Parts: sequence; structure tokens; C-alpha cells
Amino acid sequence: MSSIRVFRSFVAVATHGSFAAASEHVSLTPAAVGLQIQTLEKDLGYTVFDRVGKTVVLNQRGHRLLPRARQLLVMYEDMQHMQLDQRELAGTVKVACIATAMSMVVRAVLRIREHYPRLSIEPGISYSGALVSRIKEGEIDAAVSVRSPHKLPAGVLYTQLYREPLVFVANARTPRADPREVLATRMFLRVSRSSNTGTLIDEFMRRLHLRTRDVLEMNAMRTIIDMVKEDLGVTLLPLPRGTDWDRDPDLRLEYFDDPQAHRNIGLFESESRSFLTSILREHLQDLAAPAGAA
Repeated sequence: MSSIRVFRSFVAVATHGSFAAASEHVSLTPAAVGLQIQTLEKDLGYTVFDRVGKTVVLNQRGHRLLPRARQLLVMYEDMQHMQLDQRELAGTVKVACIATAMSMVVRAVLRIREHYPRLSIEPGISYSGALVSRIKEGEIDAAVSVRSPHKLPAGVLYTQLYREPLVFVANARTPRADPREVLATRMFLRVSRSSNTGTLIDEFMRRLHLRTRDVLEMNAMRTIIDMVKEDLGVTLLPLPRGTDWDRDPDLRLEYFDDPQAHRNIGLFESESRSFLTSILREHLQDLAAPAGAA
């Protein structure tokens, strides 16, 4: 299909009467302009100019095409300069968010309120398990959550924001040893299997053949970390963005030399509501970008 540049060359030739004259107005060589006209005629299936020596003259079909081509260029220029009227954009977006990402979501909400006073973003903390289903059913418009390995249902969009590494966490007083040995002898404080993070950790442990003896399961990662600091057990968790666990003197973290030792955090959106949630997406991507990134 012919591009906007091809139609711009067509209008220039029709206006100025030759490939050479048109080339000065579209920043191409006369030969390149001629090739673009050939491309246009090939795509349309008919000629738009009659060639008489080095002269080109619009034929009947060319005359009929010219006003439409000019209209197309005007519409394209309008799209290039189109700006969203921030005062007119209005509505409510319900966003569910896992606890560890709520700080970033709130920062995005505060930015959005400055620029889009009539757009209301309503965030709420929720576990990751059923968030995609809630978007599909229309209960919420978007969610910042853990990406599971399951295929997304039709009508739900996903945008990757950042990754969090999986780490083994023990009390700082725990004697240094292979995490395999420690997991086999200490209480394993684990994230609920009903969450996407719990499922991810289960699969990771099976793949690495990590065995545990005693297991205590709970929902809140913050609670698990507090219990590790009290030396009540050890855990395997993603290192949430923005936390200081790796600098806490009461904790010892060990990273895994494994390309799959991470969880992906991203924005899930209802496709039918993306005309509003896209604003949230843009701000979250900006906040999630590494420092110094363009």
C-alpha cells in the first residue's frame, strides 16, 4: 500500500508539472519521485499521469485522485499535530495492584491528577491470583500484577514494566551454607500457592529440585520477612522493587545464578477501556524505566 510520502510526491508533481520541479519540494531526486509515482500507479492499478516526452500531465483519473490525495495529506498533518485535550479527558479507572507495586501506582496517580483533572484513578491492593479474571469480567479496568505463564484471555492487554529477582532470604545469624541444605533443615516460610508468585516459586523449586521439611504458608511477603528477621524460618521470595531487604543488617540474601530466577511485573488492561488506561500505562512505563533511560 502506498505511503503518505508517495501521495505527497503525487501532489507535488501534479502541482509543479514535472518530476524535477516536484523533487525540490519533497527532498528527493527526480528519479526517486518518478519511482514513487510508478509505485502509486502500480498500487492503484491505473495511471494518473500521461507522459509526453519529459512532461507529465494529469489524466482524467489523476484529476479525480488529486483532491482526495490533498485531503489525505491534510488529515495526516492533523493527526501529527493532534494533542489530547487534558481538560476534556474524563472518567474513572479502577486499578487493582499487588502490595509491592502500590507505591509506584500511587506516584503515577498523583502525576495523572496534575495533568488530567477529570480523570479519576482508583487504586486498591489485591492478591495477584484472580486479577486477570476480574478484568475480563469488567469488575476492574486494569491491574499491576505478576505475569503468570498462562495465556491471556481475549480482550486483556499486557505491558511489561520490570523484573524482580528471586532470592533466598535467611536471618543474618544463620550459618552460611548452601540454600538447599538450609531449606531441608529449617522452617520454610512460603508465599500462598494460590497466588501467581506462589505458583512461580513452586515451579522454580521443582526445576532446581529444592526440598523442604517444614512449611508454613501465608499471604503477605512483608509478614514473611518480619518472621525471618525474628529467625523463625527462611524463605524464597522475589526482591520487590524499592525495598531495602538487601541492605537490612538482620537479613542475608543470596541470589540464584539462573536466568529464570525472577518474576515479571506488568500492567494488565481491559482492551475496551484502554482509551483511559493507556494514560496510566504511559506514566507507569515512565516510572519503571531505569534511571537515565531515554
